[in-house]
Amino acid sequence: MDYRRTVIAQDESIAASATSTFDLPVNPLSHLIFTLRGLNVTDEATLAEILVRISAITVTRFGSAIFDMSATDLQKLNAIMFGNMPILLNQVADDNGTRAISLIVPFSRKPYSTIEGLPGTKKGELKLQVTASASEAAFDNLTLQIEAVEILGSNPTQHLKITTLSQTMTSGVDNDVDLPIGNKYAGLLVFSTTIPTTTAFTTTADKMRFLINNVERNLANANWESLHGELLFRLGHREAYDASADDDDVANYALIDFDPAQDDNFLVETAGVSSVVLKIAAGDGNAVRVFPIELTKAQT
Repeated sequence: MDYRRTVIAQDESIAASATSTFDLPVNPLSHLIFTLRGLNVTDEATLAEILVRISAITVTRFGSAIFDMSATDLQKLNAIMFGNMPILLNQVADDNGTRAISLIVPFSRKPYSTIEGLPGTKKGELKLQVTASASEAAFDNLTLQIEAVEILGSNPTQHLKITTLSQTMTSGVDNDVDLPIGNKYAGLLVFSTTIPTTTAFTTTADKMRFLINNVERNLANANWESLHGELLFRLGHREAYDASADDDDVANYALIDFDPAQDDNFLVETAGVSSVVLKIAAGDGNAVRVFPIELTKAQT
């Protein structure tokens, strides 16, 4: 069996606030390699300032989203899913210094899998949409390089579906985040706007419970600190604590892992149920983003 790597977009310019659409290949797909390039404005653009320039990366089939995340959130998913931080090119502070970062848009939990990934499609069915943000204050002259990795001759039986749910919390009570129904769940990535900093332990997503048909499943009750702390099972090498260092790149993220042993034994099936809910006890009234990591049956 062979894989084939092809270029979808070669140094494609994208203007502020614009959306560009690309047709994707028809063969089974393992993943996309999404490279964002641009130039420093005045001095060194931070990682956050670079990533925020892409507000949405969306893959659709027949108009329905298979994947939908911002570059900021995708960078964190990559770190947690693959155990390493995406590589930022050319960390220089020069005005107009060239910068780039490559992110993986995954359709399988393991890249190059022959059994998991997007199945073959017909021309025009599968599309990628990329939306740029408005701000060019720190990083401008955006160009995109997008490559696809096809697994020739494979017949995948399932693929990842990862989308973004955003909800503003009501402080001091349980907030219900309604989740999609019908697929298996490998996990839930959660972003909390407020996390413990300085002298306060305030957390937007303070405690969480996972319920199916109003019955607790797997996550009867868990604190933000422990769910965030369990990222040690997923992340690779971390630098030792340094009081002068910046906050960790994944400080605002936690993973509710339904495949902790990575053997599929704890995947959560939601086919045939009437409700799937993440209950969040909120410490303040800010926003939470939840990213269901679903496994859906391949449809040809």
